[in-house]
Amino acid sequence: MRETKKKVLKTNEAAAYLGVSRSSLTNWVRQNLLSGGVTPGGHYRFTVEELEAFAEKRGLETAGGAEASDENVRMLVVDDDEGFRTFVREALDVFGGYELKEALDGMQGAMLAGSWKPDLIILDVRMPNMNGVEFLKLIRQSPDTASAAVIVSSAHLSTEVRKELEELDVDMVLEKPVRLARLAAAIQSLVNLKIL
Repeated sequence: MRETKKKVLKTNEAAAYLGVSRSSLTNWVRQNLLSGGVTPGGHYRFTVEELEAFAEKRGLETAGGAEASDENVRMLVVDDDEGFRTFVREALDVFGGYELKEALDGMQGAMLAGSWKPDLIILDVRMPNMNGVEFLKLIRQSPDTASAAVIVSSAHLSTEVRKELEELDVDMVLEKPVRLARLAAAIQSLVNLKIL
């Protein structure tokens, strides 16, 4: 019998492993049905052993990350630049199995994130009303949005901003301008989308 390595998975990876959505996984954690570690930034981490034990107890078959959930992945783009929001839609053209909503600034994004609970947020740093760092601080405080995967894509990435983003447990930082294929690959690495 092959020994399983004790690999630690992020929320999106654990959801893909179980073949469920991020929201289903985080709901199980909140209901104390599944336990996982929590990072200082409030993100859940799971071992393969924990997931296997949970799946066996619940009679679930693990997808092992190979299959997507039947539920659509929820993605939120928060950027005041219409051109970049269009660019994100173009990057997603090769995928199916997702829903996309857009916000023009951090304030609108925070309201949408709180009510819609996205699995992935693609975010700019410089925006009117509420900037990206303020937005992240706000959503990381709420149990409903704290575990969302986050890609920050910005042309304004000073050393200080990068440090703040790291402290807020951002999954990926992409400097603008970013290539279409790079953005699509970044999205696919964080959420389990179906390629059309």
